[in-house]
Amino acid sequence: MDQRLLTLTQGHIDIRPTGRFVEGGTVTQVPKTIPAEKSEDARQIRGERTRQALLEAAFDEIHQHGYRAASLNDILKTAGCTKGSLYHHFPDKHALGLAAIVDNIDRFMEANWLTPLAKADNPIDTLLTILQRHVNGEILSDVRRGCPMQNLSQEMSGLDEDFRTYLNGVHVEWRTAIADALRTGQENGQVRKDISAEAAATMIIATHQGTIGLIKTAQCTEVGNLSFEAFYQYLNSLRTTDNSTRGPKEGLAS
Repeated sequence: MDQRLLTLTQGHIDIRPTGRFVEGGTVTQVPKTIPAEKSEDARQIRGERTRQALLEAAFDEIHQHGYRAASLNDILKTAGCTKGSLYHHFPDKHALGLAAIVDNIDRFMEANWLTPLAKADNPIDTLLTILQRHVNGEILSDVRRGCPMQNLSQEMSGLDEDFRTYLNGVHVEWRTAIADALRTGQENGQVRKDISAEAAATMIIATHQGTIGLIKTAQCTEVGNLSFEAFYQYLNSLRTTDNSTRGPKEGLAS
């Protein structure tokens, strides 16, 4: 071996090109120095994971107890984070709560309502499919806890303008997505032209939210089954006469 590559340091032979130590006949790997840019990337990744853990924990806490009763200590415990980490990402509970709500509700609405409606071949069929997923428990794992957006609308709209503005914006976007899909269905001969798409969209959201509110209050899905049966009938009534109808396959899981 080229002796110029070897130096003796405190009884160890440092093989500089490989960064290994030969010690007592055993070769052990020495951790290499991490470049500054990679170290910064790692910190950013850890920071984003911490932030996301806080958002998820906060949203679950708010869904279960409401925003005002949500406990920061319980959020930190669930997220596995310190108060220092919390205040590094969010200045206060209000900022954390609003960010958690925006992050989760935006993703929920996009996946379960906005994207399916935008891609709908037949808006009535798509709406019925979305409702069936509710019936199957695929959208809200425990509908008896209520709809997070509805819970927050009732709790916070009269108390906090930031919450109210955001939640109202979500409702407007939701109503617009349904109305646009219904208008496309009218153009394609799938939806009756004698109905107002905007009015129907408003009725659909009101019925959906009202049904979930009844289930939460009763802590029983039976009332939801009765409502959804009539809901399916209403949606099918929006079809043109040459469209087939369909109803719920089974009731809400109890």
